[in-house]
Amino acid sequence: MSPVYYEPSGLNKFWLGLLLGLVFPLVFFMLYFLFRFRDLSFIEYFQFLMHTGKYVHVISLAVFSNLIPFMFFVRTNRFKSGRGVMAITILFVLAVFVMKFTM
Repeated sequence: MSPVYYEPSGLNKFWLGLLLGLVFPLVFFMLYFLFRFRDLSFIEYFQFLMHTGKYVHVISLAVFSNLIPFMFFVRTNRFKSGRGVMAITILFVLAVFVMKFTM
């Protein structure tokens, strides 16, 4: 007897995945700023990242935080939301790739 598959309706929206896929990296980016560079203002922090070229590294690290909502959605069979997180993550990766080789 094969297991019965069901897809829960609550929290299973593509747009929700897109939204959380945007929010998690932004929150991680801000937390990294608050804990790592307390003595700088946000503008100085941003200028430091651009001047040293570390913005690609920090953005890549921030996008890694999308693993949290993605794994939650996949483990709870909310695949539409998981697709949203994956879609925005792919867009972030493409943006980082372009920034890496053009800036």
